[in-house]
Amino acid sequence: MATSRQVSLVFRRFLWGQRNYSTGDIKTATTKVSRFAEIDARIEKALPPKIKALWNHPAGLKTIHFWAPSWKWCLVFAGMADYTRPAEKLSWRQSAALAATGIIWSRYSMVVVPKNWNLFSVNVFLALTGVMQLSRIYLYNKSLENKSKDDESPEPIMGPRIGDDKDDGVNFGPPVVTDPGEGFGPPGTGPPSTK
Repeated sequence: MATSRQVSLVFRRFLWGQRNYSTGDIKTATTKVSRFAEIDARIEKALPPKIKALWNHPAGLKTIHFWAPSWKWCLVFAGMADYTRPAEKLSWRQSAALAATGIIWSRYSMVVVPKNWNLFSVNVFLALTGVMQLSRIYLYNKSLENKSKDDESPEPIMGPRIGDDKDDGVNFGPPVVTDPGEGFGPPGTGPPSTK
């Protein structure tokens, strides 16, 4: 029984990343304060009371709940920088991914505990940025369609086909052979006759 208790203590300390642990009794092991706790206590003493609330918040400066959304703002700024790019160079897949990510994670950020308003705000702005880029791409494609409807080309790109009523002397098709002997050698010579 005592061995399983010691093994569980070692396993817990391994998972929590504590170093210089002993396999002694739990009461003696918990009295030692970690280096992180010492630094945290010193910082907390130096902070004003208003910032202490942010420092000790479950989604505060000491947690990933604060830093991950803070770095995610870089995606928003990159999307906003794309407003200067011409619409024909934008990727609809990238913009759709940003919009979908923003919408999905905005909802998720209100479900997780602790409520993370930083995560919510960055995802709302990410969704707005993606939707704005998608609307720019859509409007650009619509303008191309309207432009192609307004421009009526007088002839197809390949030119007239053989047998068209127009005879402007330009024929892009294969040569039309009217005499079966024509085109097989010098004029007047053709395939041998069968008479």
